[in-house]
Amino acid sequence: MGGTKETKRFRERKEVFATNSGIPVKRVYTPGDISGLNYDRDLGMPGEEPYTRGIYPSMYRGKLWTIRQFSGLDTPEATNERFKYEYENGITGFAIAMDNLSIMGHDPNHPLAEAEVAAGGVSLSNLQDMETIFEGLPIGKISAAVIPLMTTTCPHTAMYFALAEKRGIKLSDVDGTTEGDPVSFAACGPFRDSYPPRHLLRLGVDLVEWCAINVPKWHPVSFTSYNYRETGVNAYQEIAGLIAAALDYIEEELKRKRLAVDDFVPKFTFHLSAHNDFFEEIAKYRAARRLWYRLMKERYGARNPNSLTLRFHVQTAGSTHTYQQPLNNIVRIAYQVLAAALGGAQSIHANSFDEAICTPTEKSVLMAIRTQQIAQLETNIANVIDPLGGSYYIEWLTNEIEEKAREYLQKIEEQGGWFAALESGWLYKERIEAQREHTKKLAGGELNIVGVNCYEMAEEPYEYDVYKTNPKTYEIQRAKFEKLKRERDNDRVQKALSELARVSETDQNVMPAVMESVKAYAGVGEICDVWRKVYGVAEQRML
Repeated sequence: MGGTKETKRFRERKEVFATNSGIPVKRVYTPGDISGLNYDRDLGMPGEEPYTRGIYPSMYRGKLWTIRQFSGLDTPEATNERFKYEYENGITGFAIAMDNLSIMGHDPNHPLAEAEVAAGGVSLSNLQDMETIFEGLPIGKISAAVIPLMTTTCPHTAMYFALAEKRGIKLSDVDGTTEGDPVSFAACGPFRDSYPPRHLLRLGVDLVEWCAINVPKWHPVSFTSYNYRETGVNAYQEIAGLIAAALDYIEEELKRKRLAVDDFVPKFTFHLSAHNDFFEEIAKYRAARRLWYRLMKERYGARNPNSLTLRFHVQTAGSTHTYQQPLNNIVRIAYQVLAAALGGAQSIHANSFDEAICTPTEKSVLMAIRTQQIAQLETNIANVIDPLGGSYYIEWLTNEIEEKAREYLQKIEEQGGWFAALESGWLYKERIEAQREHTKKLAGGELNIVGVNCYEMAEEPYEYDVYKTNPKTYEIQRAKFEKLKRERDNDRVQKALSELARVSETDQNVMPAVMESVKAYAGVGEICDVWRKVYGVAEQRML
């Protein structure tokens, strides 16, 4: 790997060192490794093109990143209690984790309900459930994130908008994010009873278009490479996939000839993972910002700074957390939060240490919140913007990741773009190869995970509580939904759903009809059944 005769006398632990993405790294980096770096072209100041060093001039010196915990428990009532607990203890952004039934687009009276209600989050079927979740919470003062998959992006977001309007908040003042993105489909394929990807794209872009006009502070899509990364893809594949999906959205909207790039792209946000390779993750965030800037500037001629800047949320990587010695995850999470902050994230979710075992308990959630607060208030990492900028290694690695991401993005585009690569199965094959490579490294000891393949212990050394899901959630939610159906104006519901079916078969935007359906207290399943009838159902295979 180079070096003087003197340094060669010292033995190293292995012959080749590499990042988790397989990028070989040298012993030490010098000015020669970044000799082609042009400060103004490649770095610039924070808040200035190409935004490598951050998207705002003051970054955390002006405002600390948002502490946004992804939460959802059993019933809306239980989630409301958890949200209040988190709010009292310092979170600065809500994020709704929904159960499997809700994100599949079914109501609690569906045949799958008994198995899927409360699995992975809160049962959120209708506007009444949304009202319960946020009862007593100041949604006008704190932003929220609605976290469905693409299947229910429109109706679940509409429920939050309807809630805001009932609270007397103008849609023009509603602040928050919808995460209903296409990247997740590369992680898990289509959920059961989802419509085909091309129709999901249409509905997702309808939401973007409608919000750009009617809800200007809302971010109607958060392109989310987090789940994609969880499947085993590496850092540069992650950001390439993230950007490829966003480009498909741009192309779809431009085909409609209703809005220009600078009218809707400023509403995009992104959601990335924070993995274990500390320096690689920091370089990844910096590279993603610069690559996005260059694509928007060079390919689309964007001029609005908000089109040119990649705003992103980061979640610590659940795939790195272990059920063996789970308290060790607290340390992993802290390092990942640190990487996200040093990389310039706008908001961060710190996982709870017990998520490999159960839904987080109050104690584990509190630890996650305190981890971020300690990073914000005690470490002084927020005092200087991009403190690792100028490091020979960081700048070299940022360049390397950007170049590899650009090359991988080109491969995706050669497949026809993100959605085409999904439908052809190409992305699935890439994902499987990444998983095989990860398994090989783990089995061969090339990748060490404390407590899993090194420093194992015969008995669990730590004591911790385990959250137990309410076994009566299914009965509770089914009874509530049946009561709602008896008491609502069903003529209004049917009229709204009929209008939704009509516009769904045209090129009109579906959101006005979705809003009316939600305000009539139609269930998410009733709304999605309209689309299943109009668009059909995706093939039940892994994409």
